[in-house]
Amino acid sequence: MYVKGLTRIVLDTNLIIAGRYNPESASRKIIELCIEGRFLPVFSEKTRRENMHILEKVKPSAEYLQKIKLFFAKAMYVMPETRIDICSDKSDNLYFEAALAGGAKYIITNDRHLLEHDGYMGIRVFRPGEFLKEIL
Repeated sequence: MYVKGLTRIVLDTNLIIAGRYNPESASRKIIELCIEGRFLPVFSEKTRRENMHILEKVKPSAEYLQKIKLFFAKAMYVMPETRIDICSDKSDNLYFEAALAGGAKYIITNDRHLLEHDGYMGIRVFRPGEFLKEIL
């Protein structure tokens, strides 16, 4: 579901996983703010598939899985046309590609391979707690 005017963000897989383990975490708070309509999560099919693949490995509760399905239902899906090759972990380039395609201002992650490229193409890269302090 696309909502004009919302701040667009890309969430790395590690936020989805962290939110599963700690309901009080900044990661879970960001997921819930997206569900509430405060932010618009941006995903490509590749990033969504990666998120779901890793999430299935950690065997989330039915309740958390339902929350994540709702979260994905609120997302804006994009089909990146520009290929990015800046991250030493090549799979992380997908997040910059999705951000560029979706006009996202932020990538939220705990991954150093993404964090070291803060500011690339105008995209800010934050850890979850830092993002909440910056934006709220």
